[in-house]
Amino acid sequence: MNNLERLWAIEEIKQLKARYFRYLDTKKFQDLRQVFSADAVFDVSDAMRDPVTGTPPGAIEIPRMSGLENIVAGIAEVLGSAQSVHHGHMAEIDVTSLGTATGIWSMEDIVLTDEFQLRGYGHYHETYEKTAEGWRIKTLKLTRLRATVEQANRQD
Repeated sequence: MNNLERLWAIEEIKQLKARYFRYLDTKKFQDLRQVFSADAVFDVSDAMRDPVTGTPPGAIEIPRMSGLENIVAGIAEVLGSAQSVHHGHMAEIDVTSLGTATGIWSMEDIVLTDEFQLRGYGHYHETYEKTAEGWRIKTLKLTRLRATVEQANRQD
């Protein structure tokens, strides 16, 4: 793989991740099928735990999910009625072959439900594979450096 091919792969993966964030926040859950591989693993099981204080009060537990259909359904269930903002930045992407790559993204998110508001900071740790349709997320694990939860005070 030459430098131009490597840079192009990195840009395609950045575009993939941008779509992931947009689909989450605009509730285009069915479009997430274009982001994940068929046998993807989605693991945010530890992401609701603040590493300093433990599980924030009012936060929900989200199990590790495998397979495209389970991931899409699980995300829709958790975020379907929530307002959310997800930001990813400072991508560290390593193209390991013509069809595989790894990435770490710094992240910040806000999730507002009727019960609580979560604000989190941490990292996405991901692997990617190139399919006939383009790059897809193969594994996603979210870790947090900090999470705060407050009682919701929604005034829609």
